[in-house]
Amino acid sequence: MTTLDWIAVIALASAILFLLFMVLLIVLRVRLGRQLSKLKRVRTKNKKKRKRLIRQRRIVEKKRRKYLISALMLFILGGVGAGASAYTIYYQSTNLNQKDQELIVKGYYYLGDIEDQLALAESGAGGEELGTDLATLASRIGTFAVVRADYRLGSDYQQLLNRYYSSLKDLGINLASRSSNFYTNSEELTDFQEDLAKVRNNQKEVFETFSVNEASLKEQK
Repeated sequence: MTTLDWIAVIALASAILFLLFMVLLIVLRVRLGRQLSKLKRVRTKNKKKRKRLIRQRRIVEKKRRKYLISALMLFILGGVGAGASAYTIYYQSTNLNQKDQELIVKGYYYLGDIEDQLALAESGAGGEELGTDLATLASRIGTFAVVRADYRLGSDYQQLLNRYYSSLKDLGINLASRSSNFYTNSEELTDFQEDLAKVRNNQKEVFETFSVNEASLKEQK
């Protein structure tokens, strides 16, 4: 479990406990109300007994006020706990966790490396290592075949992220299945660049949805 998971669980458990104690205080207050009603019905001409009854009534009334204030405080604390738990769950359902953040960054740099290699190929400056470098990148991108979005994300966000991961995987397979010098064939190169552009479109949608700062990633490259 992540830290946010623990926060959500602890906040919810606390809210339940606060509300249970609140219910207990309400029950006790109701019982004191019945006791107070009985004391008010008692009539006596004896001054000492009358004073004792008045004192008992005041004690009971004081307890009832105390229970009411405590119940209200517990209700507020329970609401805060429930709200904190709900917000934490909502936050996890709409924001990337650490693992998905790292995967998105890796995918971004892998795509950038492929584009750099293809640019070298088009310029004729790639050299003999170009095919090997592309094969290495293909194998790295192929690892996205076993990647899935975090289950805590909302279903729409999961679908969006999984579509991006799947397109990366397909691109890796596509790259690995081509000949080592496919970039020398303009038709094959154009075809592959079109597939690469589709992945970039998926990536752009992911970046926009999760507010990923692409400028910051470019600076860190």
